[in-house]
Amino acid sequence: MFSVEKIAQIVNGELLRREDAIPTRAIHHSRLIEPGALFVALSGRHSDGHSFLADAFDRGACAAIVSDTSHLPEHARNIICVPDPIRALHQWAAAWRQNVHATIVAITGTNGKTTVRSLLGHLLAASSREPIYVSPHNYNTEIGLPIALLAMPADTTLGVFELGTENPGDIATLARIVAPHVAILTTVGPGHLDGLKTLDAVAKEKWSLVEHLPDDGTVIVNADDPHLMERATGCHLRAIAPGIAHGNPRARVIQTVPFLKMAIDDAGTQLGCPLVGTHNAINLLLAAAAAHELGIEWETIAQRAETFEPVPHRLRPIHVSFGTILDDTYNANPASMRAALEVLASYPGNTSPRLFVFGEMLELGNQSDDFHREVARLALQLPIDTILPIGDAAIAACQAVAETEELRKVVVLAREQVAQWIVCHETPVIVLVKGSRGLALEHLVDELLLAAPAAS
Repeated sequence: MFSVEKIAQIVNGELLRREDAIPTRAIHHSRLIEPGALFVALSGRHSDGHSFLADAFDRGACAAIVSDTSHLPEHARNIICVPDPIRALHQWAAAWRQNVHATIVAITGTNGKTTVRSLLGHLLAASSREPIYVSPHNYNTEIGLPIALLAMPADTTLGVFELGTENPGDIATLARIVAPHVAILTTVGPGHLDGLKTLDAVAKEKWSLVEHLPDDGTVIVNADDPHLMERATGCHLRAIAPGIAHGNPRARVIQTVPFLKMAIDDAGTQLGCPLVGTHNAINLLLAAAAAHELGIEWETIAQRAETFEPVPHRLRPIHVSFGTILDDTYNANPASMRAALEVLASYPGNTSPRLFVFGEMLELGNQSDDFHREVARLALQLPIDTILPIGDAAIAACQAVAETEELRKVVVLAREQVAQWIVCHETPVIVLVKGSRGLALEHLVDELLLAAPAAS
């Protein structure tokens, strides 16, 4: 990593209280500071990082990037003062990216980014090419991505990152920082419409990643997504378009529950994976096509796919004493809701009632009511036994679209009563728990697990 003097030079900052130090990484939450880290003091809507400078240095920070030096703790050192810490973080990360001579894969899309990133990292780990770096958690924002990039070791030969967006221009900003060689585009759907407004704007925003590839770059795009394929048609770069209904390589789905199985006839191979749902088939296919493009043989890809550990809170099946929890609590939008409902409906229901905890979907702009009603209608049409809506929009949607005879399928409970109602069933159940991140429905899953621990 660069020295504090070099970092100050890169970000055009003033270095105060200088001591010799080479930061190990960047951190913007003081509670995550480890000895040797550089603390980036960011001012947000709910808190100001400058208020946590003392805590950061108490925990072992060796330096900090700040915009306000009026209340520096006495033990603070290597203070890099800049007008805008976020911009400085971007400058530092971009400089580090240029210092690391690695092939970079960047993944974006409305749904599937994290699953594809995790799958691809798992498949690439079979390669003799070392070392490989995969960005952690969901570090895909204007803050998270540069922090993940700055944790990439200098000797990395292959890096995998995901890029998220909320507003026009976010993807372009992140792409300029990470400078990818390969882009993977998963889907275009109604997500973050508060900032992006229209589906066409979402597609344009996602495609901007491709516009930041070099002339010898490669784009891997979901052939089953018409918004992406419309743009891919005129793409001058090398393009690979895997798909289920269309594309090459083209996969044939054999089974979606209780685990995924599909055949890629052109490659003469079958892929099995402990994921569920047709939507995860395209995620697996995109990751497999990318791994193959990066030099992994199909036989090795098939072997590695079987040992993949599903990402927590992304439609992860958890087997418990009262049945199965489908934990899809990380986030929600109309497309991912439809995919998850289709998975729930595909489970045999002759002995196990299928329950849907319908958490409200956030950030859908002025079409929010329509989208919630679409999800409610689909849930009522599918062979799902009970809907438990949580959040005003979800409750209102169910009550608005349910016919008189369908109202028995809608059970409105206080949030604290839902877990107990589920575990009190006399027969095993399949329960899908899904909603936007703001609802924190992972706590409901924790309550269910506390009532009936996961099976070994």
